[in-house]
Amino acid sequence: MGYSSASASLAESSIVEQLVGVYRLVSDEMRELNSMIRETDLSQSILVEKRYEKVRKLKNDVESAALSLMEYFVKVSEYISSRELYAMVLDETIRIAEDLEAAGYRLFLVSKLGDKVPDKVYVIVSEISKRTMAMVGMLSDMVRNIGNDKVVKEIFSEIVKNEDTIDELYREGGLECVKIARESASASIIKEALDKLEDSADIVKRVATYIWFLSSFR
Repeated sequence: MGYSSASASLAESSIVEQLVGVYRLVSDEMRELNSMIRETDLSQSILVEKRYEKVRKLKNDVESAALSLMEYFVKVSEYISSRELYAMVLDETIRIAEDLEAAGYRLFLVSKLGDKVPDKVYVIVSEISKRTMAMVGMLSDMVRNIGNDKVVKEIFSEIVKNEDTIDELYREGGLECVKIARESASASIIKEALDKLEDSADIVKRVATYIWFLSSFR
């Protein structure tokens, strides 16, 4: 194996390892957001505020880890033929973390206003959040299996199925928000939280597509 080939293999292995670490942080953020959603339903405003601070910190941690990886990526980019795809994966992963934090912030506002997410909407928000967390975990699995096209494609298919289900739940949740608009001053904020969660799931699916391409080109 030539020097360039060896360097490319070593660089890509390091990128994969660091990217898995970034997804571990995103999963932690998602886990805290799930807990925050439960606490919102229990009208535990103090707990919700503390939980939101954890969500925001983890979002910042994701951004820091992604920046560190980007700096490393710049140093070794000459060895990586699929550098544009890796950069897209990293950029979109940051957006996932930002959308999750934005959803958490809106739920924090609902709690701060002394309001509560209506039961039907809560069930939908909770289910979307749980499915999104599962999808983030699948991204990590895809990265670990880059080069194994069969496994990567199977995981990608599961992500697509989850995202399709989330789309259906999102439409149902949007309708419920319209129904409660006259009764709840927080209806528009709840809808925005729902929007951010759905956006994050869309981005997860897009990132999964990029990772699938990366695996195919490796």
